[in-house]
Amino acid sequence: MTGKFAALVVAAIIAGLVVVNLSLYNTPVDIAPIISAKRREGGLTPGSAGSLQIPDAGDFTETFERPLFSPTRRKFVPEPVAPQLAEVASDPVEQQPAPENVAPAVAPTLLGISIHSGAAKALLRIAGSDAALWYGKDETVDGWKVSNIDKGQAVLERDGKITRISLYPSSQQTPPAESIGQ
Repeated sequence: MTGKFAALVVAAIIAGLVVVNLSLYNTPVDIAPIISAKRREGGLTPGSAGSLQIPDAGDFTETFERPLFSPTRRKFVPEPVAPQLAEVASDPVEQQPAPENVAPAVAPTLLGISIHSGAAKALLRIAGSDAALWYGKDETVDGWKVSNIDKGQAVLERDGKITRISLYPSSQQTPPAESIGQ
């Protein structure tokens, strides 16, 4: 008798679920967009009744000001340079005049590094220029030869001097453009 009673209980539960399912199936579902408070008060025109009201997402200016490729997502602020004390000589010293036609060798600025299938390229911008171009190993940019590129820095050579330009200068102890004579 317990088997018949259990079967009767299961059949009653199934019948109850069928009734609930049919009532939900016949219930209409409102799929209209959310009505704003102005529309409920009658402040909107009838022509805009079908338009979707998108809420204001807020001000994203701070989000857009943060650099995308910086590991800290903070703007790069160079450390202040301490003024160097000049030594005053008691005797006048003759100084050689600097050549007027020779511009100082300013290393390009490293903006990005791309390493794809073993080939590395550096995005470099020449001082005083707004444009930046991609350079590979052994290519020349503004008199500098790109000698090595790895994931954090590019190494440039010019006139026997080697300059390492870091992609993230604030994260290392060395200055961004360190010149080492050979």
